[in-house]
Amino acid sequence: MELRQLEYFMAVAEELHFGRAAARLHISQPPLTVHIKRLEEELGVSLFHRTSRRVSLTSEGGRFRDLIRPILQDLDEAVEDIREIKAGRRGRVRVGFVSSASYELVPAGVRDVRLQHPGIQLDLHPMATGEQVEALLENRLDIGIMRDAPLQAGLKFTTLLTEQMVAVLPASDALATRPEIAPEDLIEMPLVLFPYQSMPGYVTNIMEIFHPLGHSPRIVQRAINQENVMGLVAAGVGASILPASFSSFSIPGVVTKPISTHPTSRLELVTDQQQDTANTAAVVSVITDAAQRISRKTHT
Repeated sequence: MELRQLEYFMAVAEELHFGRAAARLHISQPPLTVHIKRLEEELGVSLFHRTSRRVSLTSEGGRFRDLIRPILQDLDEAVEDIREIKAGRRGRVRVGFVSSASYELVPAGVRDVRLQHPGIQLDLHPMATGEQVEALLENRLDIGIMRDAPLQAGLKFTTLLTEQMVAVLPASDALATRPEIAPEDLIEMPLVLFPYQSMPGYVTNIMEIFHPLGHSPRIVQRAINQENVMGLVAAGVGASILPASFSSFSIPGVVTKPISTHPTSRLELVTDQQQDTANTAAVVSVITDAAQRISRKTHT
């Protein structure tokens, strides 16, 4: 039994006229009649009563129509879904993001995707940069929003935002009253940083701040996200260095200060070049536009 036979049968069942059904199917009537006859022979039943004046369904034909109608409708919907997915108007896109992106970029990007592409579902996964790189390479993510992502063959990197890094200090510390903090001051303090394997590029950037001084800072605690870092700084465990976007939040017991050497950090969008789809491209475009809007606002 062929799908074409089912479609031919349904056309005749709905039109109850072989001539109109043939016109609807854009074929001539004799081949249509042959296909219906073959279908009846294969099923072993008559599907239609035929006279010179009218065509009607037999009881078996009526039951067969009712049974295959939802099958053909599901098939039509499946074909339409695939076309919509190919065109980038429907589907599921898996997005990983670092915690610093959740302050402004992710809310703006998700909101814009829902407005511009309501047929695309976003699966959002808060993850450290190192985890996202691994997930992209294993096809567990479609898009990564990372902080100072390390270069990796097969991945495409786009800088979304560049921002200053700031010193994060306990409010009770003597340095908290200064207008800005020098690397020489920070290297004397206990520091709370991220694990290297979680944020390799960002930790490397922090180490570069102290490179001209000839020795490394004193790291007393590792924390997996900015919220943990802030909590430890507020508790007086040590100081830290975070992106300046953190400064827009008021955290009791924590102050932020510019660093005199003005180090910067990049928020980047990363995709797998081999897994690029229309859906992914649509979401990438929306997130990039949101980042540009945030950047313009920040610099005005």
